[in-house]
Amino acid sequence: MEMLSLRAVVSIGTNSTRLLIARESVDGKLEPIVHRSIGTRLGANLKESGPLDAEARARTLSVIDDYAREVRGYGADASAIATSAMRRASDGEEFAGEVEQRLGGRLEILSGSREAELSFIGATANRRHEGSVGVIDIGGGSTEYASGRERVEGRVSCEIGAVRLSETIPALLGADVPSDIPALENEARSYARTQLAPLRDFLHPAGVFAVGGTMFNAAAIVSDRDREDIDGIILTRTLLTELAQKFLAMDTPVRRVQPRISPQRADIFPAGLLIADEALGILGIDACTVSQRDLLYGYLIEKQR
Repeated sequence: MEMLSLRAVVSIGTNSTRLLIARESVDGKLEPIVHRSIGTRLGANLKESGPLDAEARARTLSVIDDYAREVRGYGADASAIATSAMRRASDGEEFAGEVEQRLGGRLEILSGSREAELSFIGATANRRHEGSVGVIDIGGGSTEYASGRERVEGRVSCEIGAVRLSETIPALLGADVPSDIPALENEARSYARTQLAPLRDFLHPAGVFAVGGTMFNAAAIVSDRDREDIDGIILTRTLLTELAQKFLAMDTPVRRVQPRISPQRADIFPAGLLIADEALGILGIDACTVSQRDLLYGYLIEKQR
């Protein structure tokens, strides 16, 4: 089959900086050929606003340089997107200019609504489903949700993510094993429910697809598969709760050596799991299906149109 072009997108999130390079065929489908994710924690210590942390900027730019070299090596057309951390940062636009200079392509700082829409497009592409479905994206700085049938009919962005919840309740990070795990869990869940309240407008979807690093790691752990092979794994609320409680009972060094966990995510993993569980609870659904096709894939699909 004749191949048309290669497309690349870099995504700068609160916790991870990611790269997707995909091949576009004559029938319009995208075949991912490179997918990388490196924890750069750009949103470290950002809180609700303010300038980006100097060390976090340096970490992220170093990864951008590596990605730029790889993209050039493939001869791909490159662009970039950024999410919660750069939306909140007072110097987000300035940092975007630095990224564009290194990458040689435009960077778009996505609104929460746009992020939700693109995650929906990516997760539902080439999938058959009955009725209205939802797509939830558990990020480092925010949680997005969009629902619809063939297209997005509703969307929302909630100001909570695995990094932000962990920094709000530092005991979640695992510097030490908590003395009272149930009390810590209840505190985190209560805060998460408050921040996820907008999801109450989207009750009882026919099904939910889930994307984001928390969900990818959870699917890899429960299925004992590589994170590149977890598409379609079903995560129940029971599994999410059990996994959160298991990791809360470990300090961070122990979390980092658990099978299938990304060491870069180990400290914020329990927070992400609790957010996911509470989100499903609010939606009135007991399980979700993990989709490896997410925001980045949705962005490249959108660029084809």
